[in-house]
Amino acid sequence: MLKSKTRRRVAVKTAAIAAVGGGIFFGAVPAIASMTAAPKTVTYTCTASSAATGNLTYKLQMDITGPLAPTPSSAVVATWAIRQPAASPFLTAPSAIAATERLVIDGDALVTSNPSIVPSELRTVGATAAAVAATAGAQLQVPPVLITVTPTATGVIAVQPASFDLYLEPASGPGGGGTGGTLYACDVASTASAEASAAALLITVKPSGTSTGTGTPSPTPTNTGTGTPTPTPTQTSTPAPVVTVTRTKTSKPVKPPKTRQIDETPGGGASTGGGGEAGPDARMIVISGALMVAGAAVGGLVLRRRTAARG
Repeated sequence: MLKSKTRRRVAVKTAAIAAVGGGIFFGAVPAIASMTAAPKTVTYTCTASSAATGNLTYKLQMDITGPLAPTPSSAVVATWAIRQPAASPFLTAPSAIAATERLVIDGDALVTSNPSIVPSELRTVGATAAAVAATAGAQLQVPPVLITVTPTATGVIAVQPASFDLYLEPASGPGGGGTGGTLYACDVASTASAEASAAALLITVKPSGTSTGTGTPSPTPTNTGTGTPTPTPTQTSTPAPVVTVTRTKTSKPVKPPKTRQIDETPGGGASTGGGGEAGPDARMIVISGALMVAGAAVGGLVLRRRTAARG
């Protein structure tokens, strides 16, 4: 019954808050919304379950955090935590809470984007704390709620806090132990719309890392290109042996020196055979010598015969 009551409250306020929220996002939020995770103070007017308490104003700390570098088509999860005020009054247990009961929050978060990469809506989210006993007057530990969206493209998403309800439910579910009951129904104070805008979290959706990865290999082709010139010098050095071969061919003209020796041979031959042209024919000298030897031989034989005859 408590949840249905909360849903009715949300349904009644959805149209009005969504219309106003659209103006807040495209007007004040881009200028004043915090890009950090530091909690922001937002003034809430809460109605407590105790009639004696009545309506009170609370300076609650809105702590909304999200991913640093979300990408399109991936789930983006923002965490909305409601912290106690820095000073009294605090959100406290109006009466003792048994260990058989759990604290539950139903919260409204206004989600908008620019451009329209997620549906603009008043998102109702909830969370349940662990079952822990608490004494009357103890500060309530409100569990954080998660707001999940999936952007379709790059852009900016704003998550802004709105109203919320705190109530108890049996720890073991319906029919379990505990009495249950509403503790607080809180709305952003009519004078605190700027505070709620300032507490909004802006999530910038950037291009996926794939494009960045594509740029990373760019140096690789560059390095490959650098490596390509390296083989080029190697190919340039290859012709060096060709030059060596050319020198080897140059060494073959050793043969010309032989040609030169042949050319000079006639000069050397002049010292050995050139005399035939300058003096008498050598054949005449040989014939004369032969005749002289023959004459001597004949003369010797004649002398021997004369000697023998005298004897």
